[in-house]
This record gives sequence, C-alpha cells and structure tokens, in this order.
Amino acid sequence: MKPISESGKSFIKNTYALKEMIKNVNLDEDCLMASLDIVGLYPSIPLKKALEVIREKLEADETLPDRTDWKVEDIMKLLEISMETYFKTLDGKIWVQIDGCPIGKSISGEIAEIYMNWFEETFVFNEQNDFQPIFWKRMRDDIFLVWKKGDPEMNRKLGSDELDRFLWKLNCFEKRIEFTLEREKDGMLPFLDLFIKRENDSFITKVYRKETHTQKYIHWKSNHSRAVKLGVLKGLIHRAHLLCDLKEDLLDELNLLRDVFISNGYPCKLVQRTMNESWSTELKKSVMEEFEESEENHEFFDVLHAPYVQGFTERLQKELKKFGIGFVMKKGVTLASLLCKLKQKTEKEDRKDLDYIIKCETCSMKYVGETGQQFRTRKQQHQRDVKNKIATNGIYNHLKQNRKHKIAWDDAVYIDREPHYMRRKIKESIYINALDASEKHTKIMNLEKGVKTNPCWNEFNSEVRKSLKQ
Repeated sequence: MKPISESGKSFIKNTYALKEMIKNVNLDEDCLMASLDIVGLYPSIPLKKALEVIREKLEADETLPDRTDWKVEDIMKLLEISMETYFKTLDGKIWVQIDGCPIGKSISGEIAEIYMNWFEETFVFNEQNDFQPIFWKRMRDDIFLVWKKGDPEMNRKLGSDELDRFLWKLNCFEKRIEFTLEREKDGMLPFLDLFIKRENDSFITKVYRKETHTQKYIHWKSNHSRAVKLGVLKGLIHRAHLLCDLKEDLLDELNLLRDVFISNGYPCKLVQRTMNESWSTELKKSVMEEFEESEENHEFFDVLHAPYVQGFTERLQKELKKFGIGFVMKKGVTLASLLCKLKQKTEKEDRKDLDYIIKCETCSMKYVGETGQQFRTRKQQHQRDVKNKIATNGIYNHLKQNRKHKIAWDDAVYIDREPHYMRRKIKESIYINALDASEKHTKIMNLEKGVKTNPCWNEFNSEVRKSLKQ
C-alpha cells in the first residue's frame, strides 16, 4: 500500500469537513439517514449536455473577459479536443469513446463536477420539487442525506415511503445517471471513512473500514525511506483524532493501529512513541485557529528525481538541502519492469523524444540531432531540406561538398530518449561536443554546437564516446 498522497490528505480533510457540517443538523425521531451512490459516474456523464452546461455558465460569467483573452468559443473547442479519447487494441484496431468522461483524464473530474452541480440545482434543490432533503452533501459520486420520513399512513397506502419515491424520480431525470440507495440500520450508517451513529438528536462519528479491509500497509522492511513509512502511520493517527468523537472510539482506533503496524513490521517502541507524541500534536492543532502543516514547506531552487537507495538517499538529502536542492524519490527498476512488457511494441521510426545519429554511408561522418516528433517525421524533414537545398541543414552541406556521398537514412541510431525538451537539447550538445569539441566542426556534419553547456562536461567526452561506440 502506498503512503498517503496529497489527494489522500484532501480526502481526509473533506471527510472531516462533512463531520463538522452534520453537527449543525437538527435531528428528531421522524428523520432518517441515507446515502446515495452514483453508478459509474465518469462514463455515465452525458458529455454533450455537460458541455452545453459549461458553455451557458461561461457565457453568463461577466468576469470571464477580465480573467482571460480567450473567447467562449475557443474554450469550448479546446474542451472538445481534450475530451477526444482513442484506444488502440493489440490487433491494431482503433476505438474512439463517443460519450461519457474518459477515466484517467485529469479534466474528467471537473467536467463531471460541473454537470452534477447543474443536476442538483435543477432536479434536487429546485423549489418546484415535491421532495426536499433536510441535509444533502455530495462528495463526487457519494451523497449523504438526512430525510424526513413523512406521513406513515400515506406511505402505507402508496406502498413506499417518500425517500423511495424521491429515488425513483432522481433516476428518471437522466437515464445515464443511476443512483443506488443505502439506508441507516439501527441508527447507524457507514459513509466513506465515517461510521455515523445517531445519538439522541445529534450525530456521533468514528473511523469506518470495510469488512474486506486487509489491514496491509507499507511494510517496515520495504524499500522506502523512514520518513515515508512514519508518514503513513502519522496520517492514520491524525485521521483517527479527526474523525472519532468519543474518547473510547479514539482509543480503540489507536489500539487497532498499534497492533496493525506492529504486525506490518514496525518497531513496537517507535509505534508507541509516535502515538504518545500525537496527543500533544493534535492538541496544538485544535488550539490554533488556522493550523498549518507541521512539516515545513521548503522552496527549493531545483529538485533531483532519483530512485531510493536505503541509507545513501537520506545522507544525500541532507547534503542537497544545504544547496537549496530538494530530493523526490521516483520508481526505479523492478522485476515487473524488467519481465513484464505490457505495452504494444512501437515501430522503430514511430518512436519520439529522441537524440539520434544519422551517418554518411560513404565516409562514416555523423549528424547528431534531437526531436520530440516521431523519428519518421524528422527524417522526412531532413530529406526535404536536402531536396530543397536548405543551406542551414548540416546533412545538405555535407552532400554539397561531397556529391558522390550517400546518407544511410535507414540506419539511424537512437542514442538517448528524453521526453523533457530542455534536457534532450542539453544531451544533444553533450554528444556533439564529445564527437567534435572544435568551434567549427570538421569531424561531424553539424553546423552548430547546440545549446550552451557548462565546460565541465568536457571531462566526460571520452566516456561519452565510449558509450556511443557501444
């Protein structure tokens, strides 16, 4: 299990916000709790209608011209393009998603949220609606509501209560949006991470876990830094303090966490000390009016991304911090990455984000280049420049001076792959300088040296040449 991410922290905060909101709800015996769930929210969003809603809101926004120079039509066109989604299967067929918000696209969440806000305004909070919940709070596709039971005699005659009829009505407004209902049982209802219980005329909450929860968290012997492992424990302790109203529930949750993390390999003394320290930490948070995270927010001049190496990474972080450089751990080589090749193989000339070498078949002189396009497209550009006699192209100049020479277009070599534009340009300059360090190149076809790099890279020229030979 991964450590708690920023999105995880946001989820805990939103759950706590719901907990605080329901404190202000007045309960009586005629009220009941329930939760609604939207089945398959993203794929179920009617995209055409969602875009119409967005257009109407943009056209009604008087502040839009002050915030952007873009016209509504331009924004809508870009939205339509960004929502186009294609899938290529292993047999080579290409499919297009024609409706719904694609799962995995960052903009899908915002479009779904805008549509559901419109749905609620139109069909739930509309004054003409016969059914009005006492409390309604939606968190993406999960809704917590408090409902008035209504007249028992009328419910008996109709064979259903008002909440059932409200659910039927909700499911009739848009055939693609389907709601499912769960009612409270014995005055209790699980909702997200909360277990909500009725206590007289108020709510009592504590942490909720599904029965299928495995209690498996990141193991102490896993290849992660100590700070990451402790972050998982501290995050769950913080959640317990936030969500548990009663002290006995909080103590039960902390005892459970202690046992769970010890079973996941954490040292007993470390777990107990962390829990003991949490009481003073949480007290400070509750006393301060606006609590900021206890961890300092460092503004680093630059950030190094590298795999985690136990022992070495911690020392490196301390040294980099002195120079204002942060360290972010990234996934290294794993057995899965070495053995499992799940992506469809890309044809050689369809690859992109490359540093490459094109050779002269006659004299073996080289041209070093880089491209973010597919290499097939970049090769065609070189060939077009040669055909049109473009003087700024190094390959054309070589052929102009050596008319009988022939370029080995089909034998290009890819020497590096780098999606980041500036890093790719720097690597190109390093390769050019390693093959010919003179100001005016005589050993390679390039006319320019590329972007300016620090002279310290010259010390590695011999090593770069060795790697290029391989």
